[in-house]
Amino acid sequence: MVKISKSEIPQGIVIKTEEDYRSEQVLLILQQDFLDKCYICEEKSPTSINVEHFHSCKNHKHLKYDWENLFFACAHCNRIKGSCYDHIIDCTKEDPEKYIILKFNSYPESYVKILERLNGAENGETRELLDKIYNGAGTPISACEAKNLKKRISRELKNFMECVENYHNENDLKLRTVYWENIKKMLSRESNFAGFKRSVVLQSEKLMQSFGELIK
Repeated sequence: MVKISKSEIPQGIVIKTEEDYRSEQVLLILQQDFLDKCYICEEKSPTSINVEHFHSCKNHKHLKYDWENLFFACAHCNRIKGSCYDHIIDCTKEDPEKYIILKFNSYPESYVKILERLNGAENGETRELLDKIYNGAGTPISACEAKNLKKRISRELKNFMECVENYHNENDLKLRTVYWENIKKMLSRESNFAGFKRSVVLQSEKLMQSFGELIK
């Protein structure tokens, strides 16, 4: 999860029905606000898209049509989150990277650890949800989806680390500049699975010296 800047509801848009919040106009705004990424797992351009209610509207019907409560998510994350996680970090109001950090272990079996960086009231539920998202929620379908998700994360991290290694090993100034610009794009919050790549930097003193300015 990364910090997202959510816009105010545009003038002229009225949300009073399910058709309203699932309309093309609303979806395009949410897609743009959330950088075309699921706000939970951070997969870019997900093939299955849901307009997600950040706070469950099960017992609070008015939240169903509240603009501040409408988020952009993939079906995998929306299904696992359901109405069970009402107290996770709100990435439109807080920077998740202040509180949690992601660690990807690829051997002997891929596994994601969600580590606490700074104590926060919402950390517990957030870490529990992300663990289910990335490692499976106890059902064969969620386990299969999580496995495929980790494969995509692994490829993204591999490309990132190759670029970092090339940058550090390159003596040609022009080529180093090219690698720097690529790393800058990869560490941007807009990039696919940005939280994982930014976490790699945050966990390394050496990488923070080289690229810390890119994750501010």
